[in-house]
Amino acid sequence: MKLSLNIEADSINVLALNKGRIAIDMDGIELSQLVDAVNSNGCTLRIADEPGTVSVESPVPFRTRLSGLCCSTAHITREDNSLLYALSHEDPEYGNAEWIHYTGSGYLIRLDAWTFPILRLKRLGLSGACRRLLLILMRRYQLGIIHLDAFGELLPDFAIFDW
Repeated sequence: MKLSLNIEADSINVLALNKGRIAIDMDGIELSQLVDAVNSNGCTLRIADEPGTVSVESPVPFRTRLSGLCCSTAHITREDNSLLYALSHEDPEYGNAEWIHYTGSGYLIRLDAWTFPILRLKRLGLSGACRRLLLILMRRYQLGIIHLDAFGELLPDFAIFDW
């Protein structure tokens, strides 16, 4: 499970444990702030009765959750838009419409549908700028889904195309 929190603390001590677990000692924070921050991320924080017990739990199994991001279609070219539209409307069984979906104002791309989705998109003819955007976002945020939407936000440090 990955959990990201932004909390101000006076000092933080991290201790590595077995099996990828860590113990964290934070000074200078209110316990209620920590509980609220964890619970707002869809997890449940409880105080451990004894050291070594799991204290952060998720009500949803790990494999059933998807991480995603929504950004503007201004980050793709007009040709990318035409190609994604055509791919999302393919009729054959097991075609590209199973992982590239047209939403009416953009595209929902299931990046976890293929082992190497960027390579697959390259073979289908997607531009380098669009592939670069998807690759960086996949690596930075461990995305499973990206929604390219006409009403999405513009992301800094990525190319913008005026079409």
